[in-house]
Order: sequence, then structure tokens, then C-alpha cells
Amino acid sequence: MDNLIKNYISKLTKEQVTSFALMHNIVLSPQELDFTYDFIKTNWKDIIKNYDTFNLEAYKNHYSSDNFEKIKILFKEYSEKFKPFLN
Repeated sequence: MDNLIKNYISKLTKEQVTSFALMHNIVLSPQELDFTYDFIKTNWKDIIKNYDTFNLEAYKNHYSSDNFEKIKILFKEYSEKFKPFLN
């Protein structure tokens, strides 16, 4: 499973991140997009290995309050959705 995710992340573009965010009514500022993209590219493995204990609150200052609330909901939703595949 890691290789599949690794291949996807290696090809991930900022445009895809923007499109995914917009699908969930999240409009990222250029700074938020840069942070999110770099964070995913660098930390994807830690996120999926530790999704139950991942401290999303530590990154609150990188987003507007509205976007952060939406991101928390989205993170929880997708963590639950893909939990069976991440164990």
C-alpha cells in the first residue's frame, strides 16, 4: 500500500491539491496552498501511519480559522473512511 501512495504523492501537483480543496468548499490562499502542498509531500508517511494521534491543531496557525475548521472535518472524515486500509 505504501508504494501505491508513494507513487501518487510523487506525482501530486498543487493544482490537484487546489481542486480537492475546492471540492470540499475550502479556498486556500497561496500561502495555505504552499504550506499544504509542501506538508503533504514531506510528511505523508507520518500522517497515514499516525492518523489516530496526528495533532492537526499544531498547524492551526497556517490556515484561516474558517479553512482550518473545514480541514479538521475533512481530515476526520477521510481518516474514518480509509481507516481499514491504513492499519
